[in-house]
Amino acid sequence: MDTVAAWAVGLAGASRTWVRALLTVGVVVWLGLPWLAQPAHAEVALRTPAVDVAMLQGQALWLRPLARTLREDAAPPQPIDPLQRLRADLPWQPVRDLEPVFGFGFDRQAWWVHVALQHAGPAPAALVLEAAEPLIDDIRVWVFDRAHGTLVTQAHQGDRVVGAVRPLQHRHLALPLTLQPGQQVDVLVRVFAFDGEHDPLPLRLWSASAFFSHAQLEAWMYGAYYGALGVLLLYNLLLWAGTREGHFGLYALYLGSFLLWNLTYRGYAMQYLWPDAVTWNQIALVGFSALIYATMALFAWRLLDLPRRTPWLYRLQAVLALAALAHAVWIVADPLAATFATLDRVGLAMFAVLLLAALRVAWQGTRVAWIYLAAQGCLLAGAGVYYAIKLEWLAPGPLALQALNLGSVGEFLLLALALAYRINQLKAQRDDAQGRLMDTLQQMNQRLEREVAQRTEQLTQANQALAELAAHDPLTGLYNRHTLLERLTEELARARRHPQPLGLLMLDLDHFKPLNDRGGHAYGDHVLRQLGALLHPPLLRTTDRVHRVGGEEFLVLAPDTDPDGLQALAERVRSAVHAQGWPHPDAAIGWVTVSVGATLSHPDDTPETIFARADQALYEAKRGGRNRAAYA
Repeated sequence: MDTVAAWAVGLAGASRTWVRALLTVGVVVWLGLPWLAQPAHAEVALRTPAVDVAMLQGQALWLRPLARTLREDAAPPQPIDPLQRLRADLPWQPVRDLEPVFGFGFDRQAWWVHVALQHAGPAPAALVLEAAEPLIDDIRVWVFDRAHGTLVTQAHQGDRVVGAVRPLQHRHLALPLTLQPGQQVDVLVRVFAFDGEHDPLPLRLWSASAFFSHAQLEAWMYGAYYGALGVLLLYNLLLWAGTREGHFGLYALYLGSFLLWNLTYRGYAMQYLWPDAVTWNQIALVGFSALIYATMALFAWRLLDLPRRTPWLYRLQAVLALAALAHAVWIVADPLAATFATLDRVGLAMFAVLLLAALRVAWQGTRVAWIYLAAQGCLLAGAGVYYAIKLEWLAPGPLALQALNLGSVGEFLLLALALAYRINQLKAQRDDAQGRLMDTLQQMNQRLEREVAQRTEQLTQANQALAELAAHDPLTGLYNRHTLLERLTEELARARRHPQPLGLLMLDLDHFKPLNDRGGHAYGDHVLRQLGALLHPPLLRTTDRVHRVGGEEFLVLAPDTDPDGLQALAERVRSAVHAQGWPHPDAAIGWVTVSVGATLSHPDDTPETIFARADQALYEAKRGGRNRAAYA
């Protein structure tokens, strides 16, 4: 068997076709000859030394220094046969450095990782294989028993894998594995990035107890981190709601964007919020990242007054913010696009321009700008490590993978300090402005009081004049129809309380239309004014009140009047008009006369009923020949 295997390995470089043929023959022989000790797969795999899991000693074991890698040259046939990747003719490459995390960079092809494990202990070993990166698009793990070539366990997960089943309910892939004493296994891992941008692959092996202790501690740490961000977000939202100060609203928007992005980036959103919405997860990751850059710029513009202090840097930031937001539109249009390849560079440029602008403002003597610089420095340190890993300028390590979280903690704490300083600054400015305002108000108060008193007197006089104008007829000076209803209602109510009723006279000039037509409107107005002047004491009593209710119609309210007094009053008015001898243009008439309709109030009268009776009496006087008084 060793001779056949060596011959196959020797021919591997000479002819790919011959190697495939020989491997096919080897598989057939293995199926037909069960007395052979091991299959060809196992013999090739044994060339990779197995790692004893006793090296764990209660800690995590980084597998990269113990592994070998293989780049997939072409898309494999479906379904994928992982055993084919252990062929001796494939160009597996050993890892030649001690960096703990795999970094495959930007590559449209998949990458394979192979690690061999063995267990030399006396009791079964409960292990957990962890790929501590939730953003890997597609990751598959197979574990084969080396002695028999059988599949022990497998997992298929990723943030673009629809319907992925998590072996453990964890934010990234965690595969439980139990090794029996003396057992050896081959671990094969395949990672693929749909957009070609491979995320770092921190692959490590845990004892089960150590993993669950670590997972619990990690959950507490992230819970505290997100809790602190949530409290800070709520605090700033309350400040914004209470003060309506735009600084707090923009900072809350920035902080909220970062919180949503971090939940997505760390895999918690995919685990708890939208486990099967893989397309939305990509859109959310890019969209929240773009929103972070845009809100970061908006917050800095408001906090540091950049549009006024550094206009050209402000315009450059506006362009970068729009470029960042364009990536959100791009990822919606094409969820498989490699948006981070350019979005990361836009973010780095945004940081650089913001720091330069803050430096200029700080150099001008603005203290809050120095606090802002310290805050951005913390984030920039963490983000610089993050982007350096993404752009393959820095090898990923365990601490480096948490650099962004550590930097964000420092940034948000210092920005909270900057906002507190801003609150005090605004309060001092407001107090100063209020002091100046009070001085100005005290200086203006006396002058305003004098002016108000003068204007109040003038307004009172004007109101009185307006009231008089509103209540009186401008031609005759008598009360007009607008005040009649109120006065008539009051007099009817008083008549019910007293023994004497209210007398009502309705006067109408006879043949007034011919007077206007032949004598002219000016003469008609003259007669009306004369009549208005006549309807006063001594012709009427001082308690009587006269209203002009129409063109040539007048109404006299005569309180406390009995039937005899009403008749005497009506006749006195009629006779007085007749005695004036005002010429009438109509020769047949000769002079101006008046017809009178008179009535007394009843206890159940309303303004409408008494007015109707007076009108009926006037009608009777007109029908009886005019220049007479009629009673209802």
